[in-house]
Amino acid sequence: MPRASFDQLSAFVAVAEQGSFSKAARTLNKDRSTLHRQVSELEIDWGIELFERSGKFPRLTEQGASLVRPSKFIIYQMNALETATDSLFQGEQTSLSICHDASISSSAIKKIDQEIRKRHPMTTINWLSRSRDIALNHLIDGSADFSITLNQGAVLPDTGVSFINLGYPAFDYYVHRNSPLAKSKNLSLAEVQLHRQFVLEDLQQSQFGQQTLISSKISSASDPSVLLDLLETEGFSLLPKHLLGVREDEFVSLDVDFAVQSGHFGYVLLYPASAITKPLQQDCIDAVSNWFKQVCAPEKASY
Repeated sequence: MPRASFDQLSAFVAVAEQGSFSKAARTLNKDRSTLHRQVSELEIDWGIELFERSGKFPRLTEQGASLVRPSKFIIYQMNALETATDSLFQGEQTSLSICHDASISSSAIKKIDQEIRKRHPMTTINWLSRSRDIALNHLIDGSADFSITLNQGAVLPDTGVSFINLGYPAFDYYVHRNSPLAKSKNLSLAEVQLHRQFVLEDLQQSQFGQQTLISSKISSASDPSVLLDLLETEGFSLLPKHLLGVREDEFVSLDVDFAVQSGHFGYVLLYPASAITKPLQQDCIDAVSNWFKQVCAPEKASY
């Protein structure tokens, strides 16, 4: 049998952190006498002195100081357990699987994941890199809850799948800043076609990707980081600006005469049409939507 109760541990840690029984009592919304009793009983149960009380304020003994951290850990674990049981009582899922194609950056996934977990710390979130077709199969067979992917331009969603339009991030033709192409101005389509074009595999399989293959030499890559590394040596690639991430300063937009500005291509969030929107699912939708709102927000013009 444990010799310490949760209330006793909470009282001990609160006094240790606040340095005063009165402040700790206000923090825990309890009577000062109650905390005195709980800490005293804990000292008796453990057979050690946790605080020196000879001065105006209680001071941790060496033994007491060594027990603050493990006590805090137990309190954290208990609170996490309570949160988990509350979620289970409310019928919340214990895991969430989100598919995404290669054009969604790792920084985007990190931010979305963090926003969801702020509200659902006990939910396991699985991020699955999948092409649109495979993701659709996952949604239909129930092995995935959501998919973030390029909009195929269909008027109606796929059978058994609902969708939310997320917005239209900017895409552009990019080259490495050390590439000879970076210094060229007003390039014609014929001039660009002579150079190697790198294409993300997921983009190449989409309708949009097929329409943007302009080079006579096409090379595909399934991993965005590999594609960016390959661009250091030669060629160009049509990519969403957000995919450059922390390497944005390494690349510049290709100056061409057949496009006066960056293009914009739509993204959608897909989910099973039969899905019931519970707090977890709605918070996932909100987190994904919020990230796209930031990415798609127009940049402020400077004059």
